[in-house]
Amino acid sequence: MRRGVAIAAVCLCLLSAGCTGLLGDDAAARETVTPAPVPTADAPTGPVQRAPGVVGDRVVNATALGRAHVSQLSNTSYRVHHTRTVMNGSGLHKRVRTRASISAGYESYTATRTISGQGVTARAVHSTWRDGRALRRTTVNGSTSAKVVADSRGIGGPPRSPRAALFIEPTFNARLMALFSATNSTAIRPGDEVIKQLYGVSLYRVKGTGTTDDSAIATRPVDRVSNVSLSATVTPNGIVRSYALQYTAVNGTATHRVTEILRYSDLGTTDVVFEDRHQRNRTTGPD
Repeated sequence: MRRGVAIAAVCLCLLSAGCTGLLGDDAAARETVTPAPVPTADAPTGPVQRAPGVVGDRVVNATALGRAHVSQLSNTSYRVHHTRTVMNGSGLHKRVRTRASISAGYESYTATRTISGQGVTARAVHSTWRDGRALRRTTVNGSTSAKVVADSRGIGGPPRSPRAALFIEPTFNARLMALFSATNSTAIRPGDEVIKQLYGVSLYRVKGTGTTDDSAIATRPVDRVSNVSLSATVTPNGIVRSYALQYTAVNGTATHRVTEILRYSDLGTTDVVFEDRHQRNRTTGPD
């Protein structure tokens, strides 16, 4: 947990100094971080290797990078953390938090998404897959309902696959490809020692400013997008371990400052722990 908080803080630090302080209660206190063990899925194959789709200081093929990201994650367990915060002149307008623990091959998982803020109805969705069945629980304004959304045997629910039953796309592949396609890359450099210690592997920092496509940056139609800043960490094998995105969205008379933080952790060592705490599916990487 401490290591995950520290990584989220580093994501913010990778942005320009003018972006400080926009995450509110998502910002974390500084902590001393112990270097993590090297996850197998992240192991680089060479000191100068670039990720698929990356040439020199540019991401020239976001589709190739996205495919590599998905391919690498499909063979390992991991945790994914994503937060999207929308601020307006009076404070927090909307915050969407997504957390998931995924076993290798989607043999089991838990996923939770919460929505809060002044401009929305409070909502939470929690989904699990275990023993061949997907259960989804939804809470709106304190009222909770639950249902079986999939059953591999076709008993009590449709015979959907574990991934098809999941209400989120845990690789965030479409979002990653859109951002890397639309943002103007300005630099791709090896990460510093602090980043290497936090993630346990060598990574590259990808930085970009501005955009060639407003519709790819904003998650809903707006009049215009400005002040775009993107910083990401990418392994030589193509896993996008994190990104920090900020931009200003203007729609009519409304102006919002949007921050997105994505990070992956515990690759190959994730425990999928269910709420009852009595059953645990432990998936670990090779020794």
